[in-house]
Amino acid sequence: MKKLIIILMALIAYSTHVFADKVSFTASAPDAVVVGEQFRLSYIVTTQKVKDFRAPSIKGFDVLMGPSRSQQSSTQIVNGNVTSTSSITFTYILMANNAGEYTIPGASIIADGDQMVANSVKIKVLPQDQGGNSGQNNSSSGSIHSSSGTSVSNQDLFIMASASKTNVYEQEAFVLTYKIYTRESNLQLNNAKLPDFKGFHSQEIEMTTNARWTPEHYQGRNYYTTVYRQFVLFPQQSGKLYIDPAQFQMTIGKPVQSDDPFDAFFNGGSNVIEIKKNISTPKIAINVNPLPTGKPADFSGGVGEFNISSSI
Repeated sequence: MKKLIIILMALIAYSTHVFADKVSFTASAPDAVVVGEQFRLSYIVTTQKVKDFRAPSIKGFDVLMGPSRSQQSSTQIVNGNVTSTSSITFTYILMANNAGEYTIPGASIIADGDQMVANSVKIKVLPQDQGGNSGQNNSSSGSIHSSSGTSVSNQDLFIMASASKTNVYEQEAFVLTYKIYTRESNLQLNNAKLPDFKGFHSQEIEMTTNARWTPEHYQGRNYYTTVYRQFVLFPQQSGKLYIDPAQFQMTIGKPVQSDDPFDAFFNGGSNVIEIKKNISTPKIAINVNPLPTGKPADFSGGVGEFNISSSI
């Protein structure tokens, strides 16, 4: 009997350890939105024993709705292990009024008897597109839309190659960035042919595997952007050197209206066509200055600004 009690106490302690997860209270919102665009600001607390939710001062945005409250709970059984989770979400629907960068302070709440404060969120508000938007899908004044039709213009999709410096010395490092700008939501990169960087030594900068798309305002229009690849280049000779154009082939899926009654029933009256587009980046000129005369005999080729620290 004593042995059975010990076993039961051990099981109770184990169950308490499994289910007594630490309560968290976090806020989330888009990193960037466009003026006039509606978006969600959510606060999630991972317990249902809550009271006294207090919203922060939300400046720079119109509060269209909220806070609405919803509850979620789930139970999972994996290999005999039971895991239960529960949470409450407080949601606001906001709309941006003016371009700029804003910080929304954290809300506060009492959860499981403890006072908690959520993280603050930073939101970048982009201005709306400049000029007329005729021929574009304007179902939301703040959203980023491509032009209608069965073609993709060079203004709706392009790739930019940019150098961090265009006037350098021999062996002075600079960064070359290939960045995709698009107003299309459905695209795929099929093939990319990069230059051989003649006259430069190159080292590629390791990128994360998943592309992160962020809104950006460029020359009066809003785009979704992501960095495709980056290289550190070291010019090997003086004079005017050129980075040749890179060649890309992309496939874009565009929805078009269909007269097929089956499309109207199953696809909301639209169909998707695939458009292949070839894109080239402009040639970039780099002015490379020769190193000053009188370099030391043991000069190893390092050019630039270096920080050296030592400790004992």
